[in-house]
Amino acid sequence: MASLLEPELTPDYEEWKKAGTPEANAKMLGRIQPMIDQAIQAHVGPSNPLLVSRARRMALDALRGYDPSRARLRTHLFNQLQGLKRVSRQQSAILHVPERVSLDRYHLERHTQELTDKLGREPSDDELADATGFSPRRLQRVRSYLPAVAEGTLESADPEGRQQIYGGVIIPKQQQARADAVRDLVYGDLSPQDKLIMGHTLGMGGRRPLSNQQIAAKLGRSPGLISQRKAAIQQMLDRASEISPF
Repeated sequence: MASLLEPELTPDYEEWKKAGTPEANAKMLGRIQPMIDQAIQAHVGPSNPLLVSRARRMALDALRGYDPSRARLRTHLFNQLQGLKRVSRQQSAILHVPERVSLDRYHLERHTQELTDKLGREPSDDELADATGFSPRRLQRVRSYLPAVAEGTLESADPEGRQQIYGGVIIPKQQQARADAVRDLVYGDLSPQDKLIMGHTLGMGGRRPLSNQQIAAKLGRSPGLISQRKAAIQQMLDRASEISPF
């Protein structure tokens, strides 16, 4: 079928698709930034650095799912970035955010985007801590003000004071401290990719828990691989729990 991709973008798009590197991602995003800006203006009006950062991530995801035989790239991006309306509403819903936290939030978003472009994946908390100078506790506090909520997930309170941990197991609150110690022990020995899988599964560091499909989309991996890695991490958690002195 004939390609509907704009002729002036064809060389850039083909180069980006062939390279598949973080550097190519950054170059292609720069090439389509005017389209991103137009979509932001059309969907939400006046922008802010956090919204631009989110739009660039959404645009990169849209590029990966683009089929030149079905639509022009400008049309595809415009349609895919309609989700910015929801993001903007979530940002607007946050009121009276302290100025220091607001600045920290921008700082975290900017470094997250830069590292994502450089690494070709979402950075781990360790990598973000090195880049921002934030402690894990500060990362968690800053994230608590972020408006993003993972689609398809729900957060509910447990009236009996119980908490959910890895693998969906419900345990009494008094056992949580031991479970957390085991979790942190295992987490410290994981690769950056596995840290992200574990962190997004458990909602560690102030993150919202994500499904296998959502984690796979974030890391550019298949849901099957995510399941395999989660099973391997669970085995590590089980072994650590058996021998843990905590």
